[in-house]
Amino acid sequence: MKIKISLIAFIIASFVFQAYSDDQESIIKQLIQEGVALHDHGEYEKAIEKYREALKLNPSTVQATYEMSLTYLAMKDFENASTYSSIVISTQDDKLSPGAYAVKSEALVEMGYPEEAIALLQEGLEKLGDEYILHFNMALNYYKIDNIDKTVEHIKKAIDLDKSHSGAFLLNAYALKDKGLWVQSILSMQMFLLLEPDSKRSKNAFEELLQTMRIIKTDKPVVRSFNHPLSEEEITHNQEPIPPLTEEEGLNRNLVYQAIISTLDSLQTTSAAEDEYAQFCAVNRSIIQVLQDESYNGNKLGIFWTFYIPFFSYIEHSNYYDTFCRYISVSYFPESMEWWKQNPETAENFVNWFEKGDNI
Repeated sequence: MKIKISLIAFIIASFVFQAYSDDQESIIKQLIQEGVALHDHGEYEKAIEKYREALKLNPSTVQATYEMSLTYLAMKDFENASTYSSIVISTQDDKLSPGAYAVKSEALVEMGYPEEAIALLQEGLEKLGDEYILHFNMALNYYKIDNIDKTVEHIKKAIDLDKSHSGAFLLNAYALKDKGLWVQSILSMQMFLLLEPDSKRSKNAFEELLQTMRIIKTDKPVVRSFNHPLSEEEITHNQEPIPPLTEEEGLNRNLVYQAIISTLDSLQTTSAAEDEYAQFCAVNRSIIQVLQDESYNGNKLGIFWTFYIPFFSYIEHSNYYDTFCRYISVSYFPESMEWWKQNPETAENFVNWFEKGDNI
């Protein structure tokens, strides 16, 4: 009888403990969610308090520790961001470790240790394999120390892994232009604008796009994202009247340049002579058409030929080309934003088509 009573008591105790454990996990999850919401609203100190409460209930809650590192990074408390991201890395959590490596690397850069940040990310790649966020941050760190070749190498890998992040296409556009690959930069910049059309950095990106397309003629460099001031060499390159025209990666850049110049010249006798938006639409179309013709010339390999050109040719041949031009220019041209406000159904149809293709 005593044995049966003991067994029943044990079973009851087990149920009570499980219920308590489930309840505690629910509370921890709620605290983390509240912390994330506070972080998103810029209330960083209050977010930290929520994460601390969660960690008091269970000090081994990796999610709370990770969110703590992100919030300290946003607060520019790089020491604590590094400390807490290191804890996450030490857990070898498959889901959170890539982000923790990225947080710690950014903290190291901000503290003046870019080489250490790069070494850390290399360690992450060796342990975790190819991860988008590791390659993106590696590219970003190389970009900040002006190693453009390494920037391009890693940002291409990041884009190959995940084409849904706008920032990767923006960084790619900057790096490609700095390498003299201005035609490739034009398409990457437009990919960024498709994914992120209406932010502050979108406005600056579109202005640089117009400069690259020779529509805006100025020697004043545009302020870029990613805290990368232009070097004297890059500023000088920005002032060059003619961009590099030699063949590169199977692309005859002179054909693209001549298409731009001839299109702009042809517009001088029309009402579009002073209309930057009309010039953009016409020049961009001529670029895409030349690139499509070039893609048929020989066996072209690489993402530029197999992804970018088919993608933008598809848009140029569709009924949505004009809408596309309005969409990616909303941050720069007030009339584009006004067009979108006045044509909500057309705008919505384009977004649906862009996301789902012709099967809508």
